[in-house]
Amino acid sequence: MREEETVTCESLKNKLLGRTEKQRMLIPIFQDHNNRMEKLIGKEFAKGTLTHYKTSLSHTEEFLVWKYNNSDINIRRINYAFLNDFELFLRTEKSCKNNSSVKYIKNLGKIIRICIANGWIEKDPFINYHSKFKEVTRVFLNELEIEAVFSKDFKNEGLSLVRDIFLFSCFTGFMIFLRDCNTKTLTTFNP
Repeated sequence: MREEETVTCESLKNKLLGRTEKQRMLIPIFQDHNNRMEKLIGKEFAKGTLTHYKTSLSHTEEFLVWKYNNSDINIRRINYAFLNDFELFLRTEKSCKNNSSVKYIKNLGKIIRICIANGWIEKDPFINYHSKFKEVTRVFLNELEIEAVFSKDFKNEGLSLVRDIFLFSCFTGFMIFLRDCNTKTLTTFNP
């Protein structure tokens, strides 16, 4: 109880016999997952997926220092309260919005499922934890905003090219949008 460890028959037996149980720590397990994922880039995973998991690992490391003043934690100590505190950290200290917070916690959930599958932890801390993605409404540029981008003069050729590609995608998307609205005539924007 003093060590805040879950007592099981096996752990009690090992303690009485003087055997030390191997401590499984969260950060090496998370890092091993990311290393395996990196080897599967282009085969099973996209590079962006790995980037999200690396960011999740970084936020988890920062959270451990923020909450526990420690660089790692035994996976058996991860519980419902840990998840709630992690979510609070993401929303307050990292200024993450709802969907970003949910995604980072979901990534941590995959690591926890790996631990459960390997028998390293018995109880899933996510059992009573619920979070949902919120629908995001995309705001489209209006004609004045597109015209402002069109008339912007960049000194850098690279930025001018990016502007032109962006405008091309706006114009083609704008035309598709008008067609989807069942308009009789297909109009384009000519600044």
